[in-house]
Parts: sequence; structure tokens; C-alpha cells
Amino acid sequence: MKKYIYLVIFLLTVGFLTGIYAQEKELTIEECVQIALDQNPDIIRGEFTVEIAGKDVTIAMANFLPTVSGNFQYYHSVVGPSSMLRIDPGTGILVPLQPFEITSWSSSARLSVNQTVFNGGYNIFNYSQRRSMKKSADFNFEDIRQTTILLVKERYYNLLASEKLLGVAEETLKSSEESYKRAQVLFQVGKAPKSDVLQAKVQQETDRLSLIRAQNNLAIAQASMNHVLGFDVDQRIKFVDDLNVPELEVAYEDAVANAYVNHPSLKRRLYDVKAAKAGIGMAVSRYLPSLYAYYSYSWRHADFNQIKHLLDTDYNWYSGVQLSIPIFEGFSRFATMSQAKLSYKSSQEALAQGKRDIGLETKTAYFEVQQAKKQIAVALDAVEAAKEGLRLNQERYRLGAGTMLDLIVAQVTYAGAQSDHIQGLYNYKYAIARLQKAMGRLEK
Repeated sequence: MKKYIYLVIFLLTVGFLTGIYAQEKELTIEECVQIALDQNPDIIRGEFTVEIAGKDVTIAMANFLPTVSGNFQYYHSVVGPSSMLRIDPGTGILVPLQPFEITSWSSSARLSVNQTVFNGGYNIFNYSQRRSMKKSADFNFEDIRQTTILLVKERYYNLLASEKLLGVAEETLKSSEESYKRAQVLFQVGKAPKSDVLQAKVQQETDRLSLIRAQNNLAIAQASMNHVLGFDVDQRIKFVDDLNVPELEVAYEDAVANAYVNHPSLKRRLYDVKAAKAGIGMAVSRYLPSLYAYYSYSWRHADFNQIKHLLDTDYNWYSGVQLSIPIFEGFSRFATMSQAKLSYKSSQEALAQGKRDIGLETKTAYFEVQQAKKQIAVALDAVEAAKEGLRLNQERYRLGAGTMLDLIVAQVTYAGAQSDHIQGLYNYKYAIARLQKAMGRLEK
């Protein structure tokens, strides 16, 4: 019996530990982007919008085809005797208006075909508009997709930077604690004043607060990353860090040219203009006559079994054309035309504004890349200089030749240089992603 109890305990323990380790995932930035593209609500809604726009194109295409309808009918009628009376002209006696039950049967079949031959070009412009709107939906979806990728990369880099900054805060606090202990020792042996101990203590508590702040920033960055991935905010995930500094060699003029050609939001606005222009054509078509053709074939007989002769007897067919000329529609055509022209002008203005927005976005992202790249080199030199300065001040203070204030300044300078270098590295990576987004070339 004890053997089975131990086995159950062992299995439960293994399952528990497996669950704990299974909770922590390890994801690369490419995997994070793919997860977001699969689960992000904006992406899913964008896909539905594209599918709906595709169905609108199919509906518009259907207007060019004839409509065909058919029906079969079997009709059975029973009329009972009438309670109303009438005078029989032959006998002069009151008799029922209808003395007997009357039963009748009727069977019929019909086939109708209707075709719009010309309706002022409305169907043509409607189809053109729906196709343009489908293209607009495609590029709007691409814009949403690239925006989602940029958001994932922003939060990914922010999370990695927060992890590194937490390490800096831990190292800085450790250094502050050592300085405080050293100041206490030197004070006890009479080689340092009481003020050095107090200064070191204040700096230690300041760095402790900085550590707490760094821990909170990391927790928030982790939750933000989980949120964009569609995970629980408390999900434990390990992210793979890539410290390589990517290169993006592109001239400013080429970046702007690429943006004007490839940016999905600009392409969307181009097709919005085309759709609005087709709307004007649709409004014009309401002033023109329409021509319709129709054909109908029907058969009727009391006995439905005689339907086998529907092409031989008891049939009726007709065909014809109809010309419809619009004369007055209560000024609705005038209002529709004015509305279509306003929509066209609005779409043109949106296109012009979109070009200005993209130009500003590209220029801002391009110079942010250049600035961040230079910042990395400057920050790296600053780290080396601050590290050496801290080492010298620590040695000077140990020998009694330096002050605690100098040592604290050196510690703060070194921590700031490390933070600037880390932040600069991930700012550069994010700036590259922003520039690629501005050029319409952001991929996983």
C-alpha cells in the first residue's frame, strides 16, 4: 500500500515541476511577431474586412449576369354550397345561389429571365468602385499588419532594455553597499569623517529605490509584452536577446522614394481616390436611360401529370425590352452627384495629407536612426571612461586621497553611462524598425 502512495506522490511532484517549467517559455522576436499576427484582434478584424470587401466585388460582378427564376405551383380549390338564395327564372322558386360543392385543380410552371442591358454605366462604375475598395482594404490590412509588427518590436526591445537596466541597478546597488561598508570601516579607524558614512548611506538608499523602480519597469514591460501577444499578463516568458547591432545603409532620398512607393497607407488612399471617382460615375449614370430585356415561359393545366407536355400544349411565353428614362426623382440625383464630388475631393485631400504624413514619418525615423547609431558609439566610450573613473575613485578613496562625494559621483556617472548605452542600443534597433515601417518594408 505504501508503495502505491509513494508512486502517486512521485507522479504528482513530477507533474507539478513539469507545470512550473512549462510555464516559462523562450521566444525569439520572430516568434513573438508571428504569435501577435495570429492572435491580435486588429489583425483578425482586418482579415474579416478584406473578406467582406471581396464579397462586395462578387456582388458587383453579379449585376452583369442575368437573373433567372423558376417556380412550380399546384393549386387545389374547393368551394362549398352557398347559403344565399336566388329566384329560379323558370319556376319562380327560391333556390340556393350555388347548390353544389365545386372542386378545381390547377398546376403551373414558370421560367423567367431578366437581363440589364444598359443602366447608364452604373454596373461598370459600381464594379470598378468595389474593386478599388477591395484593394484599399488589402493595403489597410497590410498597414495594420506592419503596425502590429512595429508594436511587438517596440515592446520586445523595451522589455530587453528593462532587463539590462535592472542588471545595472543591481550592480550599482551592490557597489553602493560596498562603498557604505568601506566608509564605515574607515570612519571607525578614524580615516574618514562621519559625513562620508552618511553620504554613502543616502546613496545606498537612493540606489535601492532605483532598483525597485527598475524592477517595476521590468514587470510592466513584461505585462505589456504578454498583452500584445494575447497571453495572460502574469505569464512567465523568457525572451531571447540579440545584442548584435543591425546595419541599415540607405540614403535619405532613397528612403523617401521607397516610402512614397511602398507605404501601405498611401496605397490605400490612392485606391480610395479611385473608388470615389467611380462614385461620381455611378452618380452620373442616374441621369441616363436604362435598357432591360426580359423573357418568360409559363405552362398551366389542371392535371399536374400533364407537365410532360409543357413544351407542346397549354403554354404561354413572351419576351421584350424595356427602356426606362429618368425624368424627376425629387432632386435626389443632384444631391447624390454633389455628395460624390465632395467625397472625391475629400479623398484627394486625404491622399495629399497622407503624402505629407509619410514624408514627415520617414524623415523623423531616418534621422532617429542616424542619431541612435552615433549615440551607441558615444555611450560605449562613455562607459569605458566612467568605468575607469570609478576604479580610480574607489582606489583613491581606499587610500584616503579621495572623497566620498567624488566616489558617489563616479558611481552615478558609471551607472548612467551603462544605462545610456543599453537604452541607445535598443533605441537604435527600434529606430530601424520605425524607418522600415515608414518605407513600407517592415517584416518579421
